[in-house]
Amino acid sequence: MYVGIDHSTTGIKVAAIGDDGELTTAFRIDRRNVETAGAFLEVLDDRIGLSRVSLATVTYAFGNAIDEIEGIEDVPNRGTTDLVGLDYGTGAGATVFDRLYDSAVPTVVLPGVHRGLDTLHAFFRHYSALAGADKVASMRYALERFRAEFDASGAFIWVCASSSCMAGLVCGGRLTGFFHWVGPVHGWPDPEAVRRGVESDFEDVFMRCGLLPRRGADLTDVHDIADRDLLQSVYWSTLMNVYALYPFARDLGADGLDAVVLSGRLMRRERPFPLGRRVYEACVDLAPVRFAEPYTSAQGAALVARDVAAGADEVLGIPVGDVPGGRDR
Repeated sequence: MYVGIDHSTTGIKVAAIGDDGELTTAFRIDRRNVETAGAFLEVLDDRIGLSRVSLATVTYAFGNAIDEIEGIEDVPNRGTTDLVGLDYGTGAGATVFDRLYDSAVPTVVLPGVHRGLDTLHAFFRHYSALAGADKVASMRYALERFRAEFDASGAFIWVCASSSCMAGLVCGGRLTGFFHWVGPVHGWPDPEAVRRGVESDFEDVFMRCGLLPRRGADLTDVHDIADRDLLQSVYWSTLMNVYALYPFARDLGADGLDAVVLSGRLMRRERPFPLGRRVYEACVDLAPVRFAEPYTSAQGAALVARDVAAGADEVLGIPVGDVPGGRDR
């Protein structure tokens, strides 16, 4: 059995798949339970059985200290260069990572999207980091789920509307581009945010630049956004990411797009604003639009574990290092 583990704003998401890649279980653990009790391995053993895990993949933060998929025991600082601006150095994600590190569960760590990935178009290496490893895992899910619709040189855009609004471009099975500007919780700093950071600290600067904090709302409001205007802003942010990536597909040799894959819990919202339906209508002229199911990041991480165990040299163009559980390396 292969397991994927992702920490998100709403909780720790876990998915398990068999050798055939079929999902056997997926569930979410409340972040607070992990942070206070650290009971992650106990829950995993109860729900799945630790002895049944052939290989697990964990995602953590930006994942910008590694350029390859590596064994957890070889990853420094949980795979991050630093946590400036992220404000979860001691949260549930860190707890899960450390529990896995100290356990006997064979585990690999997935890089995030950052300038060190050779697979990226040169334009996207301007920023030192663009997104966490969970987004890479989600794109691996999209490639698997809709593989029948892509030819070997095809291209698709995966787009997420959740705590963040992000989109990634995959061409010929390789991660080649990524955009992230602003979402409900996270956003890139502007001069005002930099000034405030200098005056106080940078620990949570990215958490202060999203749509919710800029409106003075509590970040817990992300669990049930009822503001129609805010959801419309999420819609525009989502479209900006998709349409900004589209020209790169042609520049990289793709003959148009094979699909646009919509992901994230806000894509499933109908009230007070039908976000997913509106994005569908705006993108359907670019390519066939497909909706992803829940737990895509955890499922994608589980698929990465299966890839590694099968002896894959790369996943989405990201090299696989010398890791435990990999065969024929």
